[in-house]
Amino acid sequence: MSTGRRKPEWLYTQKSAGNMGLYGNIRKHERYANWRTHLFFAVVVLVFLVLALRLLQVQLIQREKFMALARGQYEITERLMPERGTIYDRCLRPLAMNIPTVSIGAYPEKIKDRQGTAQKLARLLGESAAYIEGKLATQSDFVYITRRKPRRVGLLVQALGLNGVVCFHEMSRQYPKGSVGCQLIGFTDVDGHGLNGVELSFERTLYGVAGKATRQKTAIGNYDLFTHAGYPVEPATDGSDVVLTIDYIYQNIAHKELHRTIREANADSGVVIIMDAKTSEVLALASEPSYNPNSPGKYAPSTWRLRAITDQFEPGSTLKLLGMAMLLNEGFNKPDDRVFCEDGRYNVMRETIHDVHPYGWLTLRDVLVYSSNIGMAKSVMKQDRRMLYQYARNFGFGNKTGIELTGEIGGTLPELSRWSGFTPLAMAYGHNIAVTPLQMANMFCAIANGGVLRTPFVVKEIRNKNNSVVYRTPPRAVRRVITESTADTLKEMMCQVVERGTGVRAKLPGIHVCGKTGTARMVRPRGGGYIRGQYIASFGGFFPKDKPRFVIFVMIDNPKTSYLGGDVAAPCFARIARQLVYTRGIDIEAEEGTDLDLELVQDDHRIVPNFIGHAKSVAKNLAYAMDLKLHISGDDGIVISQSPKAGTKVTISGKVALVCKKQDPSQGPRPIPDVVGLPIRNALNVLAAENIKAVVNGSGRVVTQKPLAGRRLRNSEQVMLYCESSVDLRKLLIF
Repeated sequence: MSTGRRKPEWLYTQKSAGNMGLYGNIRKHERYANWRTHLFFAVVVLVFLVLALRLLQVQLIQREKFMALARGQYEITERLMPERGTIYDRCLRPLAMNIPTVSIGAYPEKIKDRQGTAQKLARLLGESAAYIEGKLATQSDFVYITRRKPRRVGLLVQALGLNGVVCFHEMSRQYPKGSVGCQLIGFTDVDGHGLNGVELSFERTLYGVAGKATRQKTAIGNYDLFTHAGYPVEPATDGSDVVLTIDYIYQNIAHKELHRTIREANADSGVVIIMDAKTSEVLALASEPSYNPNSPGKYAPSTWRLRAITDQFEPGSTLKLLGMAMLLNEGFNKPDDRVFCEDGRYNVMRETIHDVHPYGWLTLRDVLVYSSNIGMAKSVMKQDRRMLYQYARNFGFGNKTGIELTGEIGGTLPELSRWSGFTPLAMAYGHNIAVTPLQMANMFCAIANGGVLRTPFVVKEIRNKNNSVVYRTPPRAVRRVITESTADTLKEMMCQVVERGTGVRAKLPGIHVCGKTGTARMVRPRGGGYIRGQYIASFGGFFPKDKPRFVIFVMIDNPKTSYLGGDVAAPCFARIARQLVYTRGIDIEAEEGTDLDLELVQDDHRIVPNFIGHAKSVAKNLAYAMDLKLHISGDDGIVISQSPKAGTKVTISGKVALVCKKQDPSQGPRPIPDVVGLPIRNALNVLAAENIKAVVNGSGRVVTQKPLAGRRLRNSEQVMLYCESSVDLRKLLIF
């Protein structure tokens, strides 16, 4: 039995309340601690969730983007440039070609002494040190300092051993014929893209397709080829070669004679076009003033223009052929019909038409022969204007000819609804219509070939790098404009123009030439009438009359001496035509046929062709075709000399002496024959007959030979032949 005194109940009650408060505080702390723990874990989970989502975004959604960023830090894709195709003339003489050059570049981040580097380079490159230092101060990984310099410059730069400066090879476009045919051929920019002429019109064909290769950045900052199965090298596809219908010999003749005519007439500009009468192939297309396509930036942009297709003018009396063709083809008139020419002055529809010389009654033939504006206008005014308009359309006026060149315009032929009552009369003598020189030349082709309008073309064929022809341009007929009978009548009348009319200065001895002169006032560039005292003089024609081969059209802009087409353009035509005849006489190849030469020489004289370099049998066939007698000495073999020389005019009864020689491998030192001026094939034949080996630089005719003719050559020696298109071999050194 307990004897202790029992504690008061309130004491138990007080302790119990204290325990409960303490317990509550503990519970509160526990709940707070749990909340922080949960928050911590929630934050951790959220962070991991965000990281996971970001990882998902990076690895899957934006995978390609970040892979590209990564690759950009250690690799670079290099563009592999194709080699641009060559442009040839019809005889495969190069007109635009590629030569090896060197470009200088730099990695600025590797260059510590930029000022010193710039000063050293400036002395070699011909640039200012400040200009080069500015290039080196750029933030780019790589910068060009200069492009497409001669290789000797690269050798000198490499010899400096400058850190961060690199030299690499590039092909540079060169034009071995200089300004001859410059507007037709065109030029390229520094990256090798065509900017003008054929270079621009056939850009895709000539340029090819660029390739690519991947290079990897090494630890020292260089880029080496990255060989990996996933990064195959895609090689470039070189451009195709373009063979033009142009003959460089004809082009050079046209270029020189046009330049001479402009200089003598003190004219502003001019155009000469030579075409094949049967096919409308363009054999030469010259414009003046010209430029050098190797440095086009030194010339005014106006000199780049191919005026034959970009410039239009009122043709004047050369267009009388249009109205005459309509009158004859429709049977409205005959050549002997007469018309009164009002003694040189005709007032009609409040306008006055003048003739250069006063004429009374003229036959329609003489209206063309003496180029009477009044006679032509009175003959045409009787007919339906719609017919004249349709004939103009049928001859191709008012539309582009369809030649493959960029920039051609179609001229201006007003719609019938815009014609006044006087328009047909003005158009009858070549006013109130604007044409291009190529359109006029093509009209002469249509008359020469018997009345069929064809599409002119300047590209003969396209060849791939295996020299296989992948495309050949066929002659294309557009429409028949006049009958063969009408064309023959026009030829007879045009022949009289040259024999006794306004075109007498276009005569060729022994050859019947058909032609027509033209003189027209120059229209103001923005309209509003004519420029006082300024004229366009022109002459178009073809020969021989019976079987036309060549069409030549000459247009001279603003001559200051005489402004008449018969005084300015016709003599230019004659000089060009004489040289074409001469060239065909001395440059004939056996496989080309001889019909042309027989047609061009119609009197009792013959022009001696080149026999040197041909086999004896070929020389006999050539002489037979030219109706020449031969006296041949020596063995069968190659013709090594002839007398008289090529180009000499001889009578039919005259003889040509030839010396032939067969190759003798056993002979010792022998004198070198003179082969300068010969086509390369003939020159090689002559040297082979002497058992002499040769190295050829270029193509075309031989212009220089080393050693010179007459020196005796040992068996171990060779002759170096430099031809028309040769390139300085010192520029081609490989380093």
